[in-house]
Amino acid sequence: MLKARIFVGLAFLLLALVPLQFAQDTPTAAKNPSTEKRGVILGLVRSINTIEVTELYDYGSYAPWPILFAHHQEDFNGWLKKVYFSVEPNARFGDMPEILPGWNLRLNVQADGKGYLLQLADTNDKIGFAWVSDESGIIRDSKYMQ
Repeated sequence: MLKARIFVGLAFLLLALVPLQFAQDTPTAAKNPSTEKRGVILGLVRSINTIEVTELYDYGSYAPWPILFAHHQEDFNGWLKKVYFSVEPNARFGDMPEILPGWNLRLNVQADGKGYLLQLADTNDKIGFAWVSDESGIIRDSKYMQ
């Protein structure tokens, strides 16, 4: 009988500790809006990289922004609906440099169309943060030197 009580007591103790294993840490600081916005901008850089690869496959070369947007307007507008409309419901892609309100794009394509360099920056960011990428698909972050 004593063994049964000890076993039941241990079982209850273990069951009481199980929820602690799944407890979530509460954030100690408020979410940083600039970090969230950087994530959204990163998503657009990834999309541009992907669409540039599609452009290379379909047309044999990378394309500058006006041609890229003309060829893949549905892709860009789909991204806009899924991601950016929650932030800015009336936003539309525009010409470079400011392709979206507060977003500055530099997209330079080599003369032979075999390479490109892109930089997408938040013009409202105080530290001059930008995402940079090229035909390798590797995305780097940058900011002003102090």
